[in-house]
Amino acid sequence: MIPAPAFAAAELRPSALGRLHPSIRLGACVLGMATVFTVPPLAVAPAVLVPVVLLTTTGLDAGRQLRALTPWWSVALLVMAVHILTTTEAAPLGRPSWAGAVAGLVALTRVAGSAAWLAVLMRTVPLDELVSAVRWWFRPLRRLGLRDEDLPLMLVVALGTAPTVLGEARRIEAVVRLRQGSATANYRRNWMSRVRNRARVVVPLLETLMRRAEALGLSLRRRRPVGLDVGEPSWSARLTLLIWTVALVLTTWARLKAGGGA
Repeated sequence: MIPAPAFAAAELRPSALGRLHPSIRLGACVLGMATVFTVPPLAVAPAVLVPVVLLTTTGLDAGRQLRALTPWWSVALLVMAVHILTTTEAAPLGRPSWAGAVAGLVALTRVAGSAAWLAVLMRTVPLDELVSAVRWWFRPLRRLGLRDEDLPLMLVVALGTAPTVLGEARRIEAVVRLRQGSATANYRRNWMSRVRNRARVVVPLLETLMRRAEALGLSLRRRRPVGLDVGEPSWSARLTLLIWTVALVLTTWARLKAGGGA
């Protein structure tokens, strides 16, 4: 038997960010992801430290954050290889260079920072508050006469389904490994075994998705969830987001005018 708590997320602790209005939290996370991809290369590391610290305050320590990135090591190696061989600032195309290695590290740091900001969003904005936040930001569309009732619900259902499906995939893969009866060390060395096990997960995972889709359809047939009335964000929080947005736009414009970096 594979216990579900073994695959559960880290315990969520209340943080200072959680006391802000949901729309401010959503806007800050979006601006944070944009900032990670906009700042110059020398400022990437400090920009990534901000979401890492925020995640730590919510109960997700640095060790868990690093373990969450381990499944992507093969993608990271591919990104590094592409940058090392294709960066032509210090060497001809196809020849490795230290400049390419640095560019690859910067690119990976930017991606890790955006993933960290997304994790901050998931851990500080519950799904019901996310509906309210999206509705608040889409108020101008309603004033223009456009209907947006289903869009927040679609976003919440998508974000709520992803963790459930990933947890189910891990449990199914663990069951497959136990049935094989192979040692963990041999399993890690035999990459073909990993590929076959991942392929065996696909069919049960699709069945899980179909069952969840049917359950959601039945639950939403007679009930349309609505966003909670969480009031209005403070003007100081709105002003902070506005200043952040202006600074981000000016930084992007300056980098584009100067030719931009990695």
